This record gives sequence, structure tokens and C-alpha cells, in this order.
Amino acid sequence: MNCLLAKARNSLPTQVVGKITWSAAGKSPAPPIGVVACLGKGKKFFTDAGRWKNYLVGGWQVSSTTNWSGGLPFTPTLGECGNISDVHISDDDCRPNLLPGQSLKTGLHRDASGNLTWFTPVAPLVYPVNLANPTGNNPLEGTDLCTLPRPTAGPFALPACGQIGNIGRNSYRGPHFFGSDLSLTKAFNITETVIARFRFDAYNLFNHPVLGFNSAQGNLSVDNGAGGRITAIETDASPNAPNGLRQLQFGVRLDF
Repeated sequence: MNCLLAKARNSLPTQVVGKITWSAAGKSPAPPIGVVACLGKGKKFFTDAGRWKNYLVGGWQVSSTTNWSGGLPFTPTLGECGNISDVHISDDDCRPNLLPGQSLKTGLHRDASGNLTWFTPVAPLVYPVNLANPTGNNPLEGTDLCTLPRPTAGPFALPACGQIGNIGRNSYRGPHFFGSDLSLTKAFNITETVIARFRFDAYNLFNHPVLGFNSAQGNLSVDNGAGGRITAIETDASPNAPNGLRQLQFGVRLDF
């Protein structure tokens, strides 16, 4: 039977904007999927197969599930929260201002050092002198930071004192998800009461990596030299998890 499912979801940290899941399975007498389920004695192909030929081509069942999903959300953050007064409660509060008409460009690419990144960070949003350790040569010594124009870099600016940056929480998306699983089974009628079943399962059949860049993974700081880097697959995509790298599994079962 074929099933097509499409859903739209809001921006909670573990949700995606769009998700399409397609699954199908076939065997006789159910509607077949492809050719495999149509082979063997009494089927569309090899309908007059003898016992040994039917052992070879008959009794197969195939099923598959394929999932296309949008990326998980994340919130761009700042590495200079010390320069924002009385705001920093959590990392989600430490956000930059996005300047009018500007945007943060996202997408997979490699930086000059060969690191896989989702966005390119900007220069640190700091003042040109060290205000934390003023010296006699510091022209801003004794100045109230909140009275100064806020530093800018690229499309971003440091928010004013006591304010949270105007970038929305979970307003950006990480890499998309694609995964396909396949199951193939074969039944052998040894006697009238004994049936041997062979099963082959492939998880993440095409070995497509699920890159970890979301609200819980990756360097989300826009003004940090390591910002935007992807260093691992998704946490729930480790080996033996549903979204891990390709895994093949074989098994045999006797029914009697």
C-alpha cells in the first residue's frame, strides 16, 4: 500500500517546517510494489513455476520508507554577551541585531581551512580598545558603554544595553534531512507447517549523512572564528540510532 504524508510545523527546537514521508510495501494478495512481489507460482510472472523455481523467485516481499524533511531550527548567537548589560540569561537571549536590508546567508560550504560550515562568521562585535582593562592610553576610559554607538560587523550589530537582539528565536534552519530505509523478506515453505523466513534490512540505504547543526549542536555564534562549523552528525544519528550512517541487517526465522 502507498502512503504520502505532508505536514507543516512551527519553529520549536526539534521541529521542521516541512516533512514528506513516503512508504510502500507489497506482497500477494495485497497490491504489489514493483516486480519482486509479482514473481512466483500464481503471480503475474512465472505463474507456472515449478517447486524449485518457485523457491528461487517466489515468496518475496519488499517495503520501503523515504523521508525528506526541512532542517531543524537554530538561533544565531553572539560571542560578546559581556558587552550587553543585564540581558544575558541564556544563550537564546544573547542575539545580535540584524541591520536593515541585511541577511545571514546559510548553506553548506568549506572555509579556507577545509572545515564544513553552515554560515560564515563575521569579525567580533567588540570595541576597538579593551574596556575591561583600561589604561592611561585608553581614550574610552571611564565612558559609559551604553552611550556609545554599538559595534557592527557584516550584517550584524551589537544590541543596545538592556535589549535583546532583533534576530528571532529559531528563525534560521540547519541542513535538511533525507533518509531511505528498505526491507526485503523471502519465505520458504519447507513443509506444510514449517516456513523459513529470510529478512534483509537496510537503514539509511543511500548512506546520506544527517549533519548536526541546530539549536543543540554546532557553533551558533555569528562573531566567533569557529562560528557556523559542523563537526558531527546529528546527536540522534549516531550508530544504532534511527538516523545513523548506513546499517545492514540480516536474519533468518523458522515458523512452525
